[in-house]
Amino acid sequence: MSEQYRENEETTIESLPPLTADDTVRAIVSHDTDGAIIVDRSGVVRFLNSAAERLLNRHGAELHGKVFGFPLVVGERAEVEVLRPNGDFSVAEMRVLAIRWEGQDAILITLRDITAERQAEAALREAEEFSIAILNSLTSEIAVIDEHGRIIAVNEAWLDFGRRNGITDLSAIGIGVDYFAVCAAVSDDVYTAEILRGLKAVLRGEITEFMHEYPCTGPQGTRWFALRAVPLRGTRRGLVISHQDITDQRRAAQIAAEAEMLREQLRQMERELVNVEAISRPEEVQRSRLAPLRQRAPDLFAHALERYGAILEEALHSRVHRTPMPSQALRELGEWLGAVWATPRDLIDTHLQAIRERSQFYAPKKIQAYFEEGRLLLLELMGYLASYYRAVAAGELRDQDK
Repeated sequence: MSEQYRENEETTIESLPPLTADDTVRAIVSHDTDGAIIVDRSGVVRFLNSAAERLLNRHGAELHGKVFGFPLVVGERAEVEVLRPNGDFSVAEMRVLAIRWEGQDAILITLRDITAERQAEAALREAEEFSIAILNSLTSEIAVIDEHGRIIAVNEAWLDFGRRNGITDLSAIGIGVDYFAVCAAVSDDVYTAEILRGLKAVLRGEITEFMHEYPCTGPQGTRWFALRAVPLRGTRRGLVISHQDITDQRRAAQIAAEAEMLREQLRQMERELVNVEAISRPEEVQRSRLAPLRQRAPDLFAHALERYGAILEEALHSRVHRTPMPSQALRELGEWLGAVWATPRDLIDTHLQAIRERSQFYAPKKIQAYFEEGRLLLLELMGYLASYYRAVAAGELRDQDK
C-alpha cells in the first residue's frame, strides 16, 4: 500500500464519526499493512490483523481475550516499545481511535513499525556525535559552513579561542552565524578580503583547497594563524575551515632569518675589516690573524669582556626603563679594540663569552633579552671597529697611533 493511500485512508477513518459497520472496519484493518488491534472498553483484545501478529511476533490466538498492555488515550498518538518473545525490541507508532465493534463501544489501535526509521536516526545521531568528538579532539579551531556561508558546526577549540579573546556571547561565533558576512564586514583588511575570495572559490569548485596566513590581534597580542579550507564531503555542499596557530613557527622562522642576516652582516664586516687591516698594517694583521685576542693577550681580552659586559647590562637597563642607549661607551670600546688590533672574531668571542656567563645565573626570559640586546650591540660595535680601521687606512689616526 502506498504511503499516500495509507494517509488518505487514515484521514478517512479519523474524519468519520464512530464506525458502526463491523464488516467495513474488518475489511479495512484486515488488509492494512499497519498493525491493527481492536479492544473493548476494558482493554481486552477482540481482534487483530496479520500485520499486528507480525509486528508483535505473536499468533492472534495468543493475544485474543488478553488485556492490551499499553495505556490508551483516544485521539492521541505515541511511540511504544514492543518486546518480542526473542527479547528484541521493536518501536511502533501507536494511534488510538474510538469505534463501534459488534454493537459495542470499542477502540481501534493502529501500530506502524518505525523500528528501521528510529535505528537510522540513532545511527545518524551516533555518527554526528562521533564527528563532533573527532572535531573536539583537534587542536586547530574548526568551523564547518554550508553553501550560504552559515556556520553549521564548530569544535571546542573554536569556542575556547573566542573565550580567550574576550567574547562572552559565544553565539556570535557559533552555529547559525554568517561566516561570509563577518569577512565582508572587514573586507577593507587585505587579509580578510583575500580569505573571502578564497573561500568562495573553493565553494564554487574553482579550486580544491585554499590556504592563507593572517594575523589576529587580541588581548594576548598579535598571533598568526594558517587558514585552510576544503570542500565538505557528502551530499551537503559546504566548507571545512581550520585555523592553526603558527605564531611560534613564524617567530622561529623570523629568528632564523634574522640570525642568517646577522651572520651575513658579520661575514661582510669581517671581510671589510680584513681588507682595511691589510691596507693599514699588513705585518701586524698577519700576526693577529694567527692568534685570537684571548690567546695573544689574555689581559686585554678580559678587559674587553668586562667593558662589554657592563655595556650589555646598561643596554638591558635602558630597554626596560626606556633611557638612552650606551652608544658612546660602545664607540669608545670599538676604538679601543681597534687600537689593540682586534678582529671580528675577537668581538664575537667577547660577545659569546658575556652571554655565556649570564646564561648560568638568570631566568630564560632575561637570557633571551640578553640575546636580543647583545645582537644589536654586536652589530653596532662591529660598525665602530670598521670605522676605526677605515680611519687608520685613510691615515686619519696614523699619527695618533704612532
